[in-house]
Amino acid sequence: MKRLRIFFLNHLSCYINSLADALCQLGHSIYYQTSWEMREIEAGISYFKPDLLITVGIDKPMFHPSLDVIPDLCHKYGLLHIYWATEDKIHFDGISVPFVRRVKPDIVWTIHPECVKKYQNMEIGSAYLNFAFNPRMFSPKSENPAEIYDVSFIGTTHLETRTFRYDSLKQLLFPLIQAEVEVGVWGNNWLESKDFLEIEFGASIPPHRFHGYISYKNTSDIYHKTKIMLGVQNAVDQVSQRTFEILGTGAFMIASRTEELERLFEDKKEIVLTSSQEETLELVSYYLKRPEERMLIGRQAREKVLSNHTFSMHLQNILPAIDKPLGEKRRARRW
Repeated sequence: MKRLRIFFLNHLSCYINSLADALCQLGHSIYYQTSWEMREIEAGISYFKPDLLITVGIDKPMFHPSLDVIPDLCHKYGLLHIYWATEDKIHFDGISVPFVRRVKPDIVWTIHPECVKKYQNMEIGSAYLNFAFNPRMFSPKSENPAEIYDVSFIGTTHLETRTFRYDSLKQLLFPLIQAEVEVGVWGNNWLESKDFLEIEFGASIPPHRFHGYISYKNTSDIYHKTKIMLGVQNAVDQVSQRTFEILGTGAFMIASRTEELERLFEDKKEIVLTSSQEETLELVSYYLKRPEERMLIGRQAREKVLSNHTFSMHLQNILPAIDKPLGEKRRARRW
């Protein structure tokens, strides 16, 4: 398809360095707009003269009333607006739908296939775009890595809504904490949530195990230096983006057993799955002693991700569908 000029309106590194960078690798021109000041946004659109506006997910600035002018800007400049709904399906009703009704995108890409029909019923074009892997962002783990961490987990608490994440944390992280396994934790809100964690999970994160916030660009360094990464999941029928990133580097992962992980990856070949606290402890003890098995499973995981789960691959499948609505917008464009 024709190379596009894309105005990417988002300030989060995890989206700029995944979806946006993958579009850049496909040859499209990207204008990154991280400011949410409407005057600056319109100035950027007027200067760059894009074909397409892409917004992603949700964060505090996106609740600001000023975003209500986005539909007017798209109409004024003849822009096709695509929203990537990364909070589906868990927050479809609470986050995705209210935001979509406010900013009125022409098309919604959703990370859950069941939501495609729901958006179409709202008379919004929709397609399935799952989380995936950007190889340019995450280099492969070396054959002889300096693994200084036994077990690592990277992630924010994200316990505001009771989801499968509670079960996954109970299966993976907290039995290791209680057994005093050397597990390192990176992310936000763990120490601040000490009292809640002790009530809910029977343990909290010891300060000497907590390493604080880590930037998105530096997460791969932890994957490379860790013997066992923990793959905490938010839902049984979805896979987190971090899962693809960890496996894509060739790191070894133990994750909660879910129907979606079993569909996408082969247990004991590309990933190791657990169903209980007891099984987690047994698996960690077993694989900490077997570096050759860990490295083999990690290499096979990377091969699977590169073959089936990259952003570039997924985008090439869905981008042709925007040709017709894009043509209609171009005919109404000011430039």
